[in-house]
Amino acid sequence: MTKVKICGLTSLEDALAAAEAGADFLGFVFAPSPRRVDLAAAEGFWPRLPRGLPKVAVFRDQAVEEVERVLSAIVPDYLQFHGAERPAFCRFFGLPVIRAVSAAAPADLEAASSYAEVADYFLVDLPKGGATGGTVSLDVARAAARLPRPAFLAGGLTPENVGEFVAASAPFGVDVARGVESAPGKKDGEKMRAFARSARGAA
Repeated sequence: MTKVKICGLTSLEDALAAAEAGADFLGFVFAPSPRRVDLAAAEGFWPRLPRGLPKVAVFRDQAVEEVERVLSAIVPDYLQFHGAERPAFCRFFGLPVIRAVSAAAPADLEAASSYAEVADYFLVDLPKGGATGGTVSLDVARAAARLPRPAFLAGGLTPENVGEFVAASAPFGVDVARGVESAPGKKDGEKMRAFARSARGAA
């Protein structure tokens, strides 16, 4: 069954709501973003997050020292890298890795090959700026299913369209942030439940 990753969580309330809605992975952004979680807040609520539900810390082109500062405050299950981080950097911290790959077309996924030995999962997303109109293409979605590691599909997914993508490409997982929000960084419980239902109903 397709896994559901809800990302850009900024509070304990939203994280618990995501878990209740059916999320399989909880994502917390520690890179500059409208969805960046405050590190002091995360340190406070981290012990209260649901046990057994993988937590993902998301970074983009940050220094080793900045990643280590986050890891001194919280203990995630996965590190997700969205920038130009090289394979050795991704594995430097000794935690499982989700490697993001930007793809406007299937050929763009060739960049994933150099990370096949260090990534536990890939996350296929749109290039920054939404080069394909804000939603990942079905051609990219189908190509992502052929990557050498299981891949999460992201990029413009919503409760209304995720079922189509799951039915067409059977991804390992789907990732959503903006598509289940009431405002940047604030999640909507009903949208999260609808997203999970749609993703699994099409599986």
